[in-house]
Amino acid sequence: MELIAGARDSKELVDIDTFLSAYVIVPLRDAAGRKAYELLNLYAKPHGLHVFDSLLAASAIEEGLTLVTKNRRHFSVIKELKLEVPGYS
Repeated sequence: MELIAGARDSKELVDIDTFLSAYVIVPLRDAAGRKAYELLNLYAKPHGLHVFDSLLAASAIEEGLTLVTKNRRHFSVIKELKLEVPGYS
């Protein structure tokens, strides 16, 4: 959802769909929604965590996955989140 919201045009939407087709889409579960609410309460004001970011982090936590992102600033404060920041530019 965050990628689609940030797309600049219909070509980028097609590119996003193509990119995502290589991955398993994890559905948003009730537990992840509750966890996202908890993360927002803890980190939105003091650290700038956004709604979409809270959903990404919560889904990764609840599914036992590692979140791969270049957005270290919003996610590094979440202690229980397994975070990987890729080294490419």
